[in-house]
Amino acid sequence: MALDRKQIHTLIDMVSSAESDETDCDTCYDHLAEFAEAELMGKEIPEALDATRRHLEQCACCNMEYEVLLEGLRSLED
Repeated sequence: MALDRKQIHTLIDMVSSAESDETDCDTCYDHLAEFAEAELMGKEIPEALDATRRHLEQCACCNMEYEVLLEGLRSLED
């Protein structure tokens, strides 16, 4: 299947505008508890955890782990 000129330009635009994920899953997992606690306490997420936030937005597996952690922490509050 050959791509036409418009499709090629669209793909190039998508690739060039994509943010690189600075954090791998292991590093993200290491920061999940700190990230979740800050969110649950209503604190601003520290700039040091921005890479974790971006990773969670891009990685469905880590995001699922994060949601499970949040649910567990919320149940402890009750």
